[in-house]
Amino acid sequence: MELTDQLGREIINRLSKYIDVPINLMNPQGKIVASTDPTRIGQSHGGAITVIETTEPQFITAEEVTHYSNVKPGANLPIFHRGRLAGVVGLTGRPEQVTQAAGMTQGSVEIALEQIYIQRQAFYQERQWNHWLQQLLQTEAIDREELVREASYTLRVDVNRTWQVLVFQAEEPFELAESLQTMFLDEDYLFILPYQDNMVIAVLHYPDASSLPFNDIDSLIGVGEPGFSVHGIRQSFKQACEAIDLSGTKGEPIYSRDLQMERLLHNVNADTFHEVTEVYQNRLQQLEQVYRITLTQFFKQDMKMSRTAEVLHIHRNTLIYRLDQLTRKVGLDPRHFKDAVILQTILIHF
Repeated sequence: MELTDQLGREIINRLSKYIDVPINLMNPQGKIVASTDPTRIGQSHGGAITVIETTEPQFITAEEVTHYSNVKPGANLPIFHRGRLAGVVGLTGRPEQVTQAAGMTQGSVEIALEQIYIQRQAFYQERQWNHWLQQLLQTEAIDREELVREASYTLRVDVNRTWQVLVFQAEEPFELAESLQTMFLDEDYLFILPYQDNMVIAVLHYPDASSLPFNDIDSLIGVGEPGFSVHGIRQSFKQACEAIDLSGTKGEPIYSRDLQMERLLHNVNADTFHEVTEVYQNRLQQLEQVYRITLTQFFKQDMKMSRTAEVLHIHRNTLIYRLDQLTRKVGLDPRHFKDAVILQTILIHF
């Protein structure tokens, strides 16, 4: 990375607040690209050219200014980035008075260059992963070999491993993605990316997802089943999304493996579902909400009367009365297995 006009101006604006002597930044060709003295921008700096040729610091006294073109007394130091000369920084003044500030400026510029480089690399890699993710999730037929090849040669990752997808639904997906990257810093993950308007996708190497703390995350969290390579990631993503759709409590991960029956019923043929359930669904919708709440808890507690009454904070006889009323008004008895399956299917599709 080299010092450019835009980068130099940004650095000068920051440094000039703390250093009260004139500062010049020169590119690897010796041209002043940024300066606290705008009239010098664009000029060639003789001292910087010497630094570039020797890669050594150049200290110019008042008596030596005539030896160089377009210079003033001061200290000129080389700026390196990843072993390559990126430019030169020059501070105007008596060399013995500005050398220390020049060294600090040199270090600050090199640190700034590295930070900007890392940010750009991260941004570029995130864009590549976003493109890869779009190809994986938004096309009906995926080219598995091409996706594996792109991950290997462009992103430098071997995706032929077992992965597990976590999907987070949040109002601020970009902030959540940054928090998750910090939280998963020691984990083996493929990527953590904001996706669409309110979603963050994290792809972790299995079985890392099972031991992560989620208590402090104000989000719906769906966890798909482990899957191998690109097809496994795609399938695990769909499972995680479906888990959120079927059941969700913020801060508590919803594992697809715990919702096998619900997933099966959720994917019943639409025509058959409406044909069988329409009349019962209409009747159930006309009931007061307390009946649907009671029915949901009854199934959630494995159709156990005492446990359901305890969770609802009602007497067992009250529960029996509600179930009797529901049976009479809807035409299905949730205490009978076949009727319970139909009612559970209706609740899942509500």
